[in-house]
Amino acid sequence: MRAREALLGLGAAALLAGAVPAQAAPGTLTVRQMLRGGLYIEGSYSYMRLRNARGRVVVEREFRGAPVRLRRRLPPGRYRLRSWQRPCDGNCSLLDPPTDVCSRRLRVLSGGRTVVKITVRPGRGCRMAIRAQPALFPPRARIRAARRFLAHRGALNGFALIDTRGQIHGFAPHRVYVSASVVKAMLLVAYLRRIGNRMPNAAERAALGPMIQVSDNGRATAVYRRVGDAALRALAARAHMRTFSIFGFWGSAFFSAEDQARFFFVFDRLVPPRSRAYARRLLSSIVSWQRWGFSRYARAAGFRTFFKGGWRGTDRGRLVHEAAMFERRGLRFSMAVLTDGDPSHEYGTATLRGVAARIFGRPRRGTASGVGGSPATRRAGLVDVRRYGPGIGVDMRYATRRNLTGRRLPGYCRRWPLLMRAPARALARVQRRLRRRGLGLLVLDAYRPVRATNALVRWAERTGRGDLVGTYIARRSRHNLGSAVDLTLVRGGTPVRMGGAYDDLGPGAHTLNARGRSLRNRLTLKRAMERFGFAAYDREWWHFEHRILGTRYLDVPLGCRR
Repeated sequence: MRAREALLGLGAAALLAGAVPAQAAPGTLTVRQMLRGGLYIEGSYSYMRLRNARGRVVVEREFRGAPVRLRRRLPPGRYRLRSWQRPCDGNCSLLDPPTDVCSRRLRVLSGGRTVVKITVRPGRGCRMAIRAQPALFPPRARIRAARRFLAHRGALNGFALIDTRGQIHGFAPHRVYVSASVVKAMLLVAYLRRIGNRMPNAAERAALGPMIQVSDNGRATAVYRRVGDAALRALAARAHMRTFSIFGFWGSAFFSAEDQARFFFVFDRLVPPRSRAYARRLLSSIVSWQRWGFSRYARAAGFRTFFKGGWRGTDRGRLVHEAAMFERRGLRFSMAVLTDGDPSHEYGTATLRGVAARIFGRPRRGTASGVGGSPATRRAGLVDVRRYGPGIGVDMRYATRRNLTGRRLPGYCRRWPLLMRAPARALARVQRRLRRRGLGLLVLDAYRPVRATNALVRWAERTGRGDLVGTYIARRSRHNLGSAVDLTLVRGGTPVRMGGAYDDLGPGAHTLNARGRSLRNRLTLKRAMERFGFAAYDREWWHFEHRILGTRYLDVPLGCRR
């Protein structure tokens, strides 16, 4: 019971500190007044007066007898409530001077509920107890939908959610799982508590950042050696985690979904003030190829997400975890979904997204994930590759000046990585395969309007580089069909060494014309692309064409009016 009260108190404190939106929904004020420990000899009248922050009276009521109940819908903001009694003489035709007076400040939250309980002890004064509750999110119906989804889902699933009012809900919330990388969030907090109320120095940030943002196991081991089991157990006790255990290695930790929901709900309170913003920044900047769970749906609903995910193999199959804290305009809640025995990593991530879709609602196409396109490109059959592979990075060079021509090409007004549907689906499969090795894709060019290809040809002829036309620059390109893509590999959001710059046209661009790590990276990209239907162009290590070709050379601009 004390743990639940602590959670509710922390949530309310965070909400009271938040700013009220300009067009906030009204809240509800409920006042209940009771007489305790005696009665006035011949009766009494109760008076209540509520003033807003400017001192204007917004509610003034008179009641005869007890108990008293008052309910009002009010704009969110700060108020002062004053209550006093006037005992009666005779048949209450005469009133005594006011007695048993009490007054308190209170706050009405946007969409929330503020409950005031007034206890009057005749002749001995009165007191007020105030509880301000935020708006309820998520609604109970959404939580029930998530439970039903998990009840019919394969594998071993656990789900826990602490709503904005501190209530705990779940599906098998106490089921215990072996740790994956979710425990690295606890390592972060334990380390920041160990160094005290200061910012970590450069060397410490070099370990903590990759441990969280790209889930680096080596750095997690280094941090664990400095923290140890005792600090993690103490942190778990402070967060009221009931089933947490660990011995000898961070990967041997055990916990439940409820444990992780409790930890993330009070995350801010656990981190020292000087390093709190740093910790929040790390947990909100996980690399894109590890954002396969909650974040897309939370962002569509207007929430900011602070989370950590994890995955590994177990003797049951594949394990996929994610736990997070969500914030929006002062609202805060936490959620954890843990799953084991999945037939594949994709099945586990689909479970996470299924829960998120029911808690937040499904985002409209193109809203939360940055997916691009226009009615004209959709009519042409082009789709954004991020629709099927949300973690794919984008750096459309021809939409910028950072390309061999030194200027943006015509037709590139928006940075939309578009392909025909079949190549786009295949590219998403490449992304998922590379993700198992800690790698990802960064698209440098995809569908290219014919006008942009013509501009490239004119540039080559005008600058005396006409020899590039027909070898490196085609007059009619597979890019115009929406079947070709230029890309490179990234690790942790940073491009890996490929032994040559994009569009550095010449012998060094040949796929096999590299050494050491650069050659290995080129071959890794080539093999992954060829596995899913793409053919490499040996003169350019970055260029790949899908076996299913478009049927028309298209000149539909990317976001341009003409």
